[in-house]
Amino acid sequence: MHQSSSETVSAPPDAEASFANLGPAERWLSLAAGVALLGVAIRRRSIPFFLGGGALVLRGVSGFCPVYHALQSGGAVEIEKTISVFRPPHEVYAMWRNLENLPRFISHLESITADDDKRSHWVARIATPARLEWDAVITEDRENESISWQSAPGSEVEHAGSVYFRAVPGRSATEVRVALSYKAPGGIAGGAVAKLLSTVTDHRIKEDLRCFKAIVEAGERPTTAGQPAGVTIH
Repeated sequence: MHQSSSETVSAPPDAEASFANLGPAERWLSLAAGVALLGVAIRRRSIPFFLGGGALVLRGVSGFCPVYHALQSGGAVEIEKTISVFRPPHEVYAMWRNLENLPRFISHLESITADDDKRSHWVARIATPARLEWDAVITEDRENESISWQSAPGSEVEHAGSVYFRAVPGRSATEVRVALSYKAPGGIAGGAVAKLLSTVTDHRIKEDLRCFKAIVEAGERPTTAGQPAGVTIH
């Protein structure tokens, strides 16, 4: 005798738990941030704010973060952005080539210590007192043109990055194109890394590049949140 259809298709008791990958605190924070952002969207009649707020509310209600899921499943975070900096290529290259400068403008990095001309030790920000650390190696270095690096074998996180510098004809400016890739290992450790890497978002890297632009052009970080950057970042 066949089972009834209701018995056949009913979900197991832990189906929702297996689907959700956010803790209660993160869900409430997402909901609160989403509602606040929707309020701003209504006041400003801003579609981007509306979409961002809606995404946060959905994240909080469902308890599911697709970035966490992708990373925990062996996926990768890959981001590419371009910005114009009003300084010649050799100045812009020099700032980035000294990797110890990167934590000044890349928000998810706490420190980078250069071991020699090629190898360096990276520390990323996680909730205190935890730290995520790995070693990286420069794989290509073309003076005033490009720099590429990747995490050393056996690192807790697979990371690779490249930055390209191109002089803008007729202007004392440089087009800077940055490509970053992060991949978490599998298992429990991978889940922890995934939560950190979820902060490496498209929007966050865009803001980091604006900070880089300000440091190179003016010698200091921008001090006014939301101030127009005067340049489009793609």
